[in-house]
Amino acid sequence: MTAVPRAVVVIVDPLRAGIKLAQLFNGLGYRCAAVLSEESDSEFWRASFRPQDFLLTLQEAHGFDTLVQALGAHEVACLLPGGESGVDLADRLTPYFPSVPGLNPAMAHGRRDKYFMAELLTARGIAAIPHCRTGDVETALAWYRNRGVSHVVVKPLAGTSAEGVHFCASQRDVRDAFAELLGTVSLFGRRNSELLIQTDISRGGGVEFTVNSVSSRGRHHVTDVWRMRRRMVDTTAVCVYSELVHPDEDEYKVLDAYTRGVLDALGIDNGSAHSEIMLTSGGPVLIETGARIEGACDPGAALTLCGRSQNSLLPQSYLDPPAFEHAIAGPRPSPALYARHVYLLSPVKGKVIRAPDLARIRALPTFYGMDTTLDSVAVLERTVNLATCPGNLYLVSPSRERIEEDYAALRDLETSLYAAMLTD
Repeated sequence: MTAVPRAVVVIVDPLRAGIKLAQLFNGLGYRCAAVLSEESDSEFWRASFRPQDFLLTLQEAHGFDTLVQALGAHEVACLLPGGESGVDLADRLTPYFPSVPGLNPAMAHGRRDKYFMAELLTARGIAAIPHCRTGDVETALAWYRNRGVSHVVVKPLAGTSAEGVHFCASQRDVRDAFAELLGTVSLFGRRNSELLIQTDISRGGGVEFTVNSVSSRGRHHVTDVWRMRRRMVDTTAVCVYSELVHPDEDEYKVLDAYTRGVLDALGIDNGSAHSEIMLTSGGPVLIETGARIEGACDPGAALTLCGRSQNSLLPQSYLDPPAFEHAIAGPRPSPALYARHVYLLSPVKGKVIRAPDLARIRALPTFYGMDTTLDSVAVLERTVNLATCPGNLYLVSPSRERIEEDYAALRDLETSLYAAMLTD
């Protein structure tokens, strides 16, 4: 008779950024089980899967009951999503393993659906974006007129990577956004039969931040905060770069306190979360929160810059709460470093003729590390959202001025980089 391995860590959709999680837990002596959701059933997600990192691989497509039975044959140490596509299935599986720390099931409906996410915040008196959920463009236009605002955002209820996000400045824009999005299928395989229309809170001087956190038994800890810069490409505000915010900055303290309230409202009692928050003249307002690790990031960079990262704290948050408390009490690195997280931006689309020459980018004095698909794609996509971003990198230095210099040099290098890839 074959012995049943003990203490299995179950990761739902360990894909893209989530592939690092199995390596993390394996390195601590745990065996991992991969569960692949129906939402991740596309090449976009599955191409990154590493089956060699797992004791077993299970699929939701084979039946939910079969999935529960197969996992029940093992001692589940913890169960967590490896990315956004795995959040819903992880929520549905957790009640079958009551001894495992998870997320509060009462708020599960608001951890993916951005309408219910805002409703959960509003119910607790936490600032949220004014919003309307509808599959009827006339209802959306009536809401738009009644709000008396000039700029709104139309987007899918449960999208990712800024897919389908439209910034609108007129009734015609709203009508066009609904015509383009209604009935389409998202990267998660969900049909967009309804959409979300919201006030565009970036107007009036609001500044966007991303806040990463890890929680254990309701104890929340912010690992890193970044000030985001975007620019409009067609109808979408595309990420250009973000800058590290230090804990002694006033914005950090405000965002830290607000994020804790958001995590409570969404029932994210355990594990990681990635929140996008707009700091307006009236205070912080949530754009959205993902109950998972940040996607386009290097956890090693966060660890270097902040002394902790989502990945470094995640195992303790589930498996060893005292160790988690000890880790978050540790000092931050000193002296403080500055950092810019830069998103590569391709202005063109075309067939790749030759491999990219990244040597000059890597030679920049403040270059820290890069994650890119440029050396593996057959077709270079024009960057219109995070899903079509060809990579990201970090510039790190004790000097803000030196980062600015290297950033300017990087953008100059990009122009020739893409041109050389697409021409003989």
